[in-house]
Amino acid sequence: MDLAPSKFAVLVVDDQPNVRATVVDIFRAFGMTVFDAYNGHDALNLLVAHPQIALLFADVRMPGMTGDELAREAQRIRPELKVVLVSGYVDGAPLPNVPFLRKPYRASDLAALVRPDGDEQT
Repeated sequence: MDLAPSKFAVLVVDDQPNVRATVVDIFRAFGMTVFDAYNGHDALNLLVAHPQIALLFADVRMPGMTGDELAREAQRIRPELKVVLVSGYVDGAPLPNVPFLRKPYRASDLAALVRPDGDEQT
């Protein structure tokens, strides 16, 4: 999938407002359209309402619906959706075949996820 900045939107889901705002700012600096949500339920509503979202970037540990539960449901609704899970508390990828980043990560780690040639880097 070509994830060139002008061709897709990203949905950032994190229950920590300062972390979410920082990630949103980084993706916007890459020239992307960014949506954000506090929890999994709000994120699913945004996915349904905005078909241009091609990347779900979600924290694993959130109240209510965990990031891995969100990832499973999001990919059930939108099988083509690319998902990246992140956590500062989980040591490894909670789902097979879903890229995982450990917090803290750098802007360069996020940039590698959305390179114009579409290759994943994790």
